[in-house]
Amino acid sequence: MNLGTLILVIGSVAIVLTVLIGLLHKSHKSWLMTFLQSFTGVLFMFSGWVKAVDPLGTAYKMQQYFTEFEYTFEGTWFSFISPIFPLFSKYAIGFSVTIIIFEIVLGLMLLIGFKSKITSWAFLLLIGFFTFLTGFTFLTGYVPGGINFFKFSGWGPYDVNKMKVTDCG
Repeated sequence: MNLGTLILVIGSVAIVLTVLIGLLHKSHKSWLMTFLQSFTGVLFMFSGWVKAVDPLGTAYKMQQYFTEFEYTFEGTWFSFISPIFPLFSKYAIGFSVTIIIFEIVLGLMLLIGFKSKITSWAFLLLIGFFTFLTGFTFLTGYVPGGINFFKFSGWGPYDVNKMKVTDCG
């Protein structure tokens, strides 16, 4: 299944859920917001389920991130947070399981519309976390070997082979 097919399937499920919610619950705010809420809920549940199939794989990927974060922050004025990452690496399995559960539960909360204010803030937190990880993964493709991430003048043209973490899992 490629990305386009996945988006079409998730979008189709979201449309069906939006119509059901719209017909059964007259209290929904708008069709567009209901669709977006259903789409992101289904997306989060699918994404969490895929990670739940192999939580150790997610933990290994988190360990790669933590190792790269330690190296990246080590030689900068952010070096005071560098010692935190080996500790995070030690508990990567627990961190992985927590993220997976959080993602599935958040997807379910989005689908049923439970506690919308808390769900919105949790959604923002998780989207921010994954955006940071994805951005770091992509941007390291501009950083040649031996150059610290924060030395922007040393960045070169994008090369997928330079990426410190090859994918976000």
